[in-house]
Amino acid sequence: MFKFFRRRAQPAVTPTGTRPPRIGGRMETTSPADLKRATRFAADFKVTGPFVEPDSDEHELWKAGKLVPLYITHLLDAGRHVGPGVDAACHAEEPAVDRWEAGSHYPSWEQTVALARLLDVPVRDLTHPDAGPCHHEFRPRLRLPGLAILSFEPTAVQASTQSAGDGAVVSCDGWGDATAPDHRDT
Repeated sequence: MFKFFRRRAQPAVTPTGTRPPRIGGRMETTSPADLKRATRFAADFKVTGPFVEPDSDEHELWKAGKLVPLYITHLLDAGRHVGPGVDAACHAEEPAVDRWEAGSHYPSWEQTVALARLLDVPVRDLTHPDAGPCHHEFRPRLRLPGLAILSFEPTAVQASTQSAGDGAVVSCDGWGDATAPDHRDT
């Protein structure tokens, strides 16, 4: 009767820890350009080292909306970070992290740094240079298994960055999410 969207533990990564995120979902609703983009994002994913205090360049990447929900999801799953403890470690209230994974909410700078610290990666490893905020009419409210979400909603990025006093102006990067299934407000 009730459907709960609780994160489940995923299999561990390979011993090298560099396995790219899995691209899945209902591919019949994906354009070839979007699939190519998702494959490139997955192939470009890498962990460059352990967490280090972020610099101004990483802050600029955050402010520009360059965080990638797919990377956040992959690293949370790989580290078996599940449940309300993840939200608490990121200085957020549940289900904030689930909404970050769906791209419907954007973490504050402090939450982004706390997330990187939890995942033991530099903030830069949560970003991609080609990522950018983009509106999706049928974006899920919470993460769906196998769905490669590559961008955040522009309004979410703007709300988070403006509340930090950064006044960022965001716009759609012109790309859709790669493997979005045909669903309505899941």
